[in-house]
Amino acid sequence: MATHRAPVFVNEGAYGIFDHGEVPIESADWSGDLIATMSAGALVRTGINTGNVRVEVRTGTSEDSAGEWEEQATALVWSPTGSLRIESVVDGPQLELPVLSASGPGWYELEVKARGRREAPDASVLESGETYLISLRLVPEPTAPMPAGSSAAPDPDEEARRRRLLQG
Repeated sequence: MATHRAPVFVNEGAYGIFDHGEVPIESADWSGDLIATMSAGALVRTGINTGNVRVEVRTGTSEDSAGEWEEQATALVWSPTGSLRIESVVDGPQLELPVLSASGPGWYELEVKARGRREAPDASVLESGETYLISLRLVPEPTAPMPAGSSAAPDPDEEARRRRLLQG
């Protein structure tokens, strides 16, 4: 197990977990308090509006005591290229932090733990007291859902039935 740490600049109350720099913001699901999933990757919602937060990325297996963190959320995220990285929406990828989707393209379970999000809500501060722990685990293919906005390959029998119906 290894933990990597870096400050991440937050703008408009979020930082990203983006795949190959793509930000499909129009697909963001804002219903969660901590994670907003997108058709690829996700946004992590912060307490502050603008400033730096501390982000830790944990690779490998670990057991955390739940008491260390005030909030926790999980979500499924899609990585079409296998290049999920922590990114500032303004400054781009945080190269001090590792690629999160080390197993390549696919579905991942994202876990975000946070503390300090309620200390300075919507504030603009140079350094906030917010800390986030990010971990990702590959979801085995048989149970992985289809990516948002895509469909499975067409069934040839279904296509033939459709053509017959259209011809009358």
